[in-house]
This record gives sequence, C-alpha cells and structure tokens, in this order.
Amino acid sequence: MDLATTIKKLLLKKWLKILLLACGTAFLLAAVIMLCDFCYFYSRTYPGLYLETIDVGNMRLEEVEALLDEKLWSLEELQFSTAGGEKMTLSLSDLGLSWDRQGTMEKIYRAGRGWKGYAVRLHSLRTGNPIIVRGEIKVDELRLAGAMAGLAKQLYHPPRDAFFEVEGETVSIIPEQEGQYLKTAALRELIFYSLYEEEKEILLPVGEWPAARTAADLENFGVGGVMASFYTDVAAGNPDRAYNIKLGASAINATLLAPGELFSFNEVVGETTASKGYRYAPIIVGDELVPGLGGGLCQVSTTLYNAALLANLEIVERHNHSMRISYIPLGRDATVATGSLDLKFRNNRDHYILIGADLNNLRLTFRIFGPPMKEKVEIISSGYQQIAPPINYEYSDALPAGVTEVVKPGQAGYYITTWRVVYLDDQEISREMLFRDYYRPTPALHRVGTGDD
Repeated sequence: MDLATTIKKLLLKKWLKILLLACGTAFLLAAVIMLCDFCYFYSRTYPGLYLETIDVGNMRLEEVEALLDEKLWSLEELQFSTAGGEKMTLSLSDLGLSWDRQGTMEKIYRAGRGWKGYAVRLHSLRTGNPIIVRGEIKVDELRLAGAMAGLAKQLYHPPRDAFFEVEGETVSIIPEQEGQYLKTAALRELIFYSLYEEEKEILLPVGEWPAARTAADLENFGVGGVMASFYTDVAAGNPDRAYNIKLGASAINATLLAPGELFSFNEVVGETTASKGYRYAPIIVGDELVPGLGGGLCQVSTTLYNAALLANLEIVERHNHSMRISYIPLGRDATVATGSLDLKFRNNRDHYILIGADLNNLRLTFRIFGPPMKEKVEIISSGYQQIAPPINYEYSDALPAGVTEVVKPGQAGYYITTWRVVYLDDQEISREMLFRDYYRPTPALHRVGTGDD
C-alpha cells in the first residue's frame, strides 16, 4: 500500500468520526429539546391551538376546561330567527345534542404531540396558520332530524300561482306569491358552527320556491273582455234555492280554460253536500218536485250552458230535464246530477277563456271572457210538437154522481229541436243541430163523483 492511499484512509476515518459525533450531538440536542418541550407542555396546550374558533393555545389543561365550561359547556339552548323577525328557542336536548367533554379534552391534549404533531406545529409556526381542533359532540340523529322537521314545518309554505278574480264584468289579476322551504342541510351546518360562536342566534336559511304561473303570464292570456254572456232570473220565493244557486255559481266563477281543455260541471262544482253549505230545495224526481240537497243547481248549469253556446264552444255532454222548466225556453236547459248527468264543453278556441258567474238581485249571469268574437251566434228551435197530458181518474162517493173536479192539473209534453247558427260578417257560415229533446207530459188527476145526487 503506498503512502497516498494510507493518508486517504486515515482522513476518511477521521471525517467519519466527526460526522458520527455531529449526528450524535444533533440527535442528543433534538432529544433534549423534545424532552424539554414534553416536560413544559406536559400539562399545557401548544401555542396556536384553537378549538373551532376558541383560542385554547398555550394554556394549562385546567384553564382550558374552565374556559370551555364558560363558553361552551354551559350552553343549554340555541335561538333561531326568521327573516321576518320571528324567534324560536330550542334546547340542546330538543336538538339531540350533548357535549362530549372527555373526548374534546383528549383531542385538545393530543393536538401537536408526537412526531406527526410536531410536524404540524412546525408548519403552523412557518405559515402562521393556527392548529384547529374540532370539538366532540354526541348527536341523536333522530331527535335532531325531528327538531329540524318541526322548524321546517313552521317555515314551509308552497307558492301560490297568480289567479284571476272576477266580479261582474271586471277581471282582476291577483299576483303570485313565492313559496319558501327550510334548507335543512345548511341549517345543520349552522347549528354545529354556532355552538362555538359568541352569537348564539341562528338566522334560519330558507330557499325560494317560485310560482309556476305569474301575473305576467295571465296578462298574456287576453281574457279581459266579454265574449258572450247569458242570464236567467231566479224566483224569489225560495231563499234556500237562491242560496244554492249562489254557492254553485261561486264554485265556477273565475274558472280558466286553456285551449283544448274540457270543462265538467260535476268536477268543478263537486258533490252537493251539507258540509259545503248546500241546503234543501226542490229538485225534479220523476214527475214531482221533492226536497233535495243542492236544489237549484240545474239553473246554474242551464245558464252556463247557454253562455257556452253563445261563445261558440264545443258542447260535449248535455241533458235536458224530464219536464219543462219555467226559467228557460224549451230545448235550452241543461240538467245535472252527481255521478250520472253532467254538463261538459270544450274550449275549442285557440286562446284561453275565463268563466265569470254572479248572482245579483236574483239575476244569475254567466260571462265568457276572452278576445272579441269575430262571429255571431244565434240559437233557434224547430220541430216543435206538443203532447197533451194524459188524465188519470179516481172515483169518490163524496162527490155526487156525474160531478168531476180537477185534483191536479197535468202538464203538456213536448218535442223540440235546437240549432246553433253561426254568422260571420252577416253571412251564415255554419248550422249545427244541437239536440232533439223530449219532455214527457205530466198526467192530470181528475176526481169523479159516484155518490147519490
């Protein structure tokens, strides 16, 4: 081995000794620093440590516990408020929440400890960012969900579409109202966040629920003018019948029909029940008038039917009465009965129509609102035929023989055909046979005497 090689080996050994000594010294120094760090922070938290938003850094553990007792663990309730200023208070128990003190203190104590924690602390010192620990809270998910559902129920209201209001010949638009609902996912986050905030009042987060139909939509329907109207006079002798007529007309008033939409009297008015306010008034059963709930509604359907005829709407279903009625000419009536007889017509026009109805001074009027009609409609009758009423006899010895008295006058029956004739610029453009109606006669009753003279 030459001298140069020997010198290199000696130098290498020397530098290795120096390196080992430096590493050992550095390790020993690090161990001493960590030991001092451990001893100093054995019962303290590390600087820059926060429990959520609460500064708990560089404090003795008993100081941390006292601080949390004051700021967190003494909290028993949260207050909620709406944008309108309404306030509600719920306890943590109501919300299904309770503090996990031991779990929280353990997380605070462990934060920044160990090799991994030491690296987090170095990063915090270098960047100036705090070390944030999340508190431990016990959650009864069913109770929390129930509490939020209760809040949601108080806040919830569905949107209300804009709608028409009709009074006589005046059509008004009532604007829409937006609905609202509680954002439950956002509320959950706010609840947990607010537990650590000084301000314990939570503004309930709501979502807006827009209406499907707005006032602007209704403005475009063009139903401000009267296309056609028809009225009948209501007899003054029966206030209960007049009341039923008013109730039925109110149910139809302001009904909107889209192009192609079918109107059904029975669907719109529904059953005539006492719970809806209907009263007993005469209805036709067979050949007699008997009391029935909703008596008088046939005058409502009849008046509407004639307005629909004059508006040149498509008649889908209509039935005449079994007997002639007094308030409308033959062939122009329309009877209804829940579950069997209905009045149906279709909006066969290319625009919306609006139905208005009112009873004023015993005059029942139906109006069909929409753009001005270009055509003119006339309702005419033909094929009129009267049928004499049959006579039924009963015999009585209370009357002298040969003497006859009328106990009940009969009513003639009729055949009649009704047509709808449509004119445009005074020229007939269509003639439609609507119905061939039969009204059966009502028998008369005569009493014939068989007694002694």
